[in-house]
Amino acid sequence: MSLNSGASGFRRAPSLFRNTFEQLKTRYDGVQARLDAITFPERYKGTILEKWAMYWKNLVIDYKEMVIDTGRTMRTRPVRSSVYVSLLAGSLYAGARNPSETDFYDQFRQAYNALSLVHPTCQNPIASQHLTFLERCHNEGILRRLSVGVVSFLWLDNYDKELAIYKAVCPYLQPRYLTFHERIIDVGFNGKFWVLERKMVDYDINEDNL
Repeated sequence: MSLNSGASGFRRAPSLFRNTFEQLKTRYDGVQARLDAITFPERYKGTILEKWAMYWKNLVIDYKEMVIDTGRTMRTRPVRSSVYVSLLAGSLYAGARNPSETDFYDQFRQAYNALSLVHPTCQNPIASQHLTFLERCHNEGILRRLSVGVVSFLWLDNYDKELAIYKAVCPYLQPRYLTFHERIIDVGFNGKFWVLERKMVDYDINEDNL
């Protein structure tokens, strides 16, 4: 992309914000006009129906004022507004692409199947040992996933969820927050778990045999 095209796109940003703002304002004006047109007979005045209608009317007015204030800010400070919109869009995208526990196991199975097609003497020991470690943790039932919206952390618990011995259920013996970072073994972001992805680089190359 050339600098001229980038500059023209930047200059078009305020007009894009202005058009979006005008569309939202027109839509809220229409909704408010329909609410203002609603009239109640005398016998309904002071009842819960009138209060309910006033609540929604005031809510629409509040949102309209918020949209107007946001539009003014976007027009007067387009650069900062562009940054905020980009951050919001990036957060929404990352949240939608936040990998789940199912995604981890799918990625693990694909890695395991790919490694199983390589002769043991040619397997990368880093990839082989990591997959063996994950398999053992899964069999012990200590793999856990913690989601913080845009990022997921794969961490190790002390015991299986189904275990009911005293050490497993006592609240004073649970993992502590101060040492939680030591239990994290993988980080999921943008649809994949990156430690597993990195461990599988050159999974079919054993440098000891080169």
